[in-house]
Amino acid sequence: MGALLETTRAYLETRTQFDVPIGSFQVLQHRVVDMFMAYELSRALVYRAAAAAEDAAGRAAAASAAKVQVGKAGRMIGQAAIQLHGGMGMTEELAVGHHFKRLSMIGALFGDTDHHLHRFAALRRAY
Repeated sequence: MGALLETTRAYLETRTQFDVPIGSFQVLQHRVVDMFMAYELSRALVYRAAAAAEDAAGRAAAASAAKVQVGKAGRMIGQAAIQLHGGMGMTEELAVGHHFKRLSMIGALFGDTDHHLHRFAALRRAY
């Protein structure tokens, strides 16, 4: 997700439209901020899951919460990066499409977002 965010930010600074970098357009800045916030929330939940590794009671819930957030954020960040790159986002010349495919694979690995959302809810009810 970090690579997609950085690649997209750099692209928006270099690509020009009407002799102005498209990164100066407010609507695109808002999209990048949304991507950044999703990325940072994912990182925080992964750190929380790692911190809960020794706490048997909270370990499973923290891992499921992180998996849900990473799955949702990965999809949102990947789709936004492809859209902000335009048609080039899915070409083999850019790594954007590769990163999005990898995030999609990670999202399905060890249970998808729906599975972990139901698991998290069941674990939270058990408390």
